[in-house]
Amino acid sequence: MTVEIHGFCEERFAPVREAFAANFADGLEVGAAVAATLRGEPVVDLWAGHADFARTRPWSRDTTVNIFSTTKAALILAFLMLVDRGQVDLDATVATYWPEFAQGGKGHVTVRQAMTHSAGVPGFDPPVEYTSLYDWDASCARLAAQPHWFGGEPRICYHAATYGFLLGEIMRRVDGRRPRQFFREEIGERAGLDFSFCRQTEAELARGAEVNSLHPVGGYIDRNELAVKVTSSTGGFGTPEQWASAEGKRAEIPAGDGATSARSLARLGAMAANGGELDGVRYLSKGILAEAVREQAHGEDPYLGEVRLGLEQHRAGLRVRLWVQDPQQVASIRQELEAELASLGRPVDLKVFALPPGTPDLRAMAGANPLQALG
Repeated sequence: MTVEIHGFCEERFAPVREAFAANFADGLEVGAAVAATLRGEPVVDLWAGHADFARTRPWSRDTTVNIFSTTKAALILAFLMLVDRGQVDLDATVATYWPEFAQGGKGHVTVRQAMTHSAGVPGFDPPVEYTSLYDWDASCARLAAQPHWFGGEPRICYHAATYGFLLGEIMRRVDGRRPRQFFREEIGERAGLDFSFCRQTEAELARGAEVNSLHPVGGYIDRNELAVKVTSSTGGFGTPEQWASAEGKRAEIPAGDGATSARSLARLGAMAANGGELDGVRYLSKGILAEAVREQAHGEDPYLGEVRLGLEQHRAGLRVRLWVQDPQQVASIRQELEAELASLGRPVDLKVFALPPGTPDLRAMAGANPLQALG
């Protein structure tokens, strides 16, 4: 299916536009958007298709969509502001700020462990229905009362749904604001971001795109007994019908309820990538961002396999793979990227590949054909 692509894309990033259009031509998208910045400046901002499966609402410049666990990145940046200001100590116990959390053998759990998915409460025990997460106070009370899942051992286990309540309640106890309000006032409004931790107003609801799952949620992560236990402890992380309901959209579940546009998400990432500053306004110090990307925990996660975690989402190190069509450019591109990525202050596993001669577009990189590593 051919669709009209809206927005702009700098010529040097034309392959991004081509790949975006190819997704629609191949029937892989109903509606979507993609955006990117370079050194804080927008270089790609594209959208196309429809915001509903009936194809009655065109995807517009202002369409927002649920970003699920990418929401955690926004939550972490907001939480780090409290650490940066000295209001939260990473090595203090969670119970220092939230005394009830000390129940169940969790009194020794630190904020640093909470940020690195090592707090011992990756799900709810006993299990709850997904709709119970709509009640903030009840969810936090359950989390505080339940026992440590691993007998006090700081084991890495992705806190898929509980992460937002864990950091969010610390935030509320320290600052008085929950993530939605804190992010909006401290980052969103100042940076001009169209980002919400939950959609409260009719205008916010009206601009949202419908979402669905190609596969049953959790189907791809049923790798072991522990992953199954975590997933089932919140009703399988919900259903498309629950995500689409007005109640679901209005609920504050800051581990996965974020709604935003690709443009705003790219700008949020630019703030972190450019040393905590955006458009001349500083949100985070370079020092706290350096601490955030430093390796804090290393271990085997039941969902993600072996991970090295910073104070941010998932990995302390970066794995970068780039495919280029001109073999003569591999060495120079690799050199430029190495210099650029070195400023991040984190381990980088970088490889640059050349596409096979005659490759018509970048879709080949998703295939099984062997590619020759030249750099």
